[in-house]
Amino acid sequence: MKKPKKYKIVDLFSGAGGLELGFEQAGYEIVFSTDFDEYCEKVHINNRPQIPFLRMDIHDLDENILDKYIKEEIDVLVGGPPCQGFSTIGKRISSDPNKRNEKDPRNTLFKEYIRILNYIKPKFFLMENVEGLLTREKGAIFEEIKKTFAETGYEFNCIVLNAADYGVPQIRNRIFFYGNRVGIKMTPPIPTHSENGSTPWNTVNSAIGDLAKVEENKKINHVPLKHGEINIKRYQLIPEGGRLPEKDLPPELYRKNFGNTFKRLHRDKPSLTMVPGHNAFPIHPWLDRSLTVREAARIQTFPDDYIFVGPRHKQCMQVGNAVPPMLAKAWGEQIKKELDEYYEKTK
Repeated sequence: MKKPKKYKIVDLFSGAGGLELGFEQAGYEIVFSTDFDEYCEKVHINNRPQIPFLRMDIHDLDENILDKYIKEEIDVLVGGPPCQGFSTIGKRISSDPNKRNEKDPRNTLFKEYIRILNYIKPKFFLMENVEGLLTREKGAIFEEIKKTFAETGYEFNCIVLNAADYGVPQIRNRIFFYGNRVGIKMTPPIPTHSENGSTPWNTVNSAIGDLAKVEENKKINHVPLKHGEINIKRYQLIPEGGRLPEKDLPPELYRKNFGNTFKRLHRDKPSLTMVPGHNAFPIHPWLDRSLTVREAARIQTFPDDYIFVGPRHKQCMQVGNAVPPMLAKAWGEQIKKELDEYYEKTK
């Protein structure tokens, strides 16, 4: 079988495009990309107008639409179904499986991914999600996902990877389901960094240190939030690499909940996980403010010319939800080796 000039991918639940950007950096061609969010659509139009993108509900993505956009054999299907229903951050959903979908329908979006996998039949697939789905509903969701993948006929496996082990300056554990239908033994990408090895984890300072001197730059999403006086006083009490002390606070600084927004990063360590939310990024290592969207994007390994659009909280969600492009590139390079092996065998 003749090897294509570029391997081709389709990206579902593409969000701001972290997965496809990493695969593109690894030399792939993106044939089709889709998401339902209007601001994610604007991100794609602004940054990658050459890539066919369709904004729509995944449930409505039928065979006629797929056939219109996908006219050739696909090498890899990638995607990350929205994960908040599985996440350990924020409100939890009902423990009753009969009420699960009613409480948060995002918990079944993986079935839409598998429905499209079954239709377009790519050689390989990669699906990303939060580590929390391993234990949610006492493991029932995880078992359901494995069972549904097993019914596809694809050989598959899953693994939890820490993005910091691949050069991303951030502790970010995510689960990846990966597999193929062409008889190639798949392995996850080999880590390139480690906490105490010869190539140590990248740090917050290496990613964003230079931006501390840039007061504001709307063109690259580097706009600091204007914090209230009380929050600034709280930030001043947070040590580098620590969190706001909950005891012995002056009464005017006390509040019930202290989440990720009251943790300060350490300049010489990787960041905490960038999470989606309403401006919910952690505190800068040495400035008394939360990270800007650009600083968070740097920590996620997006290039500075990749611009996020919409209200600030939407930009935060675009960045926080994304697969770090550097980690996606590592997956792309690994799968590329396995695709090369497949085409070598079919000569």
